[in-house]
Amino acid sequence: MNLREGTRRLALLLGAVGAIAGGFASYSALQTIREQRASHNRFEQLAASPVIQQARRSIGTACAKDPSNKQCGDATHNPMSEVNSGGIETIYWNKDYQVGLIQTDDGQNLFPAPAPSAWLYCLIVLFPIFGFLIPWGAVRSIRWVGTGFAERAK
Repeated sequence: MNLREGTRRLALLLGAVGAIAGGFASYSALQTIREQRASHNRFEQLAASPVIQQARRSIGTACAKDPSNKQCGDATHNPMSEVNSGGIETIYWNKDYQVGLIQTDDGQNLFPAPAPSAWLYCLIVLFPIFGFLIPWGAVRSIRWVGTGFAERAK
């Protein structure tokens, strides 16, 4: 076997291993993105629910009448509402009465989080491709440089 054939096979082997590693990285990233999307959807669904809308009106009215009420918060604590309805246990509000945190009946804490961008899904597809191209290209480049030193001048 010669240097050209050996490095070609080595480049393909390392490229295949890199593509498999990229596939595992892609799968792991996909699971994280799916969890982020599910959390975002769950928060948005609960934040738009009638239970939250009613609690917002209730706390807004109560705090307008009596700002010293303990549920209206103070300088160190944001307002909160204990609801215990519709799967929601407690709502923590921001100062402008936007939902900052939802504690559910099953003990989850849901924060407002942005939906994953479409670019992340493209990146997931690129992981195996880059996993192949990077080691394959590295071996090919090393062979190219090495043969430059090994060849005789004409």
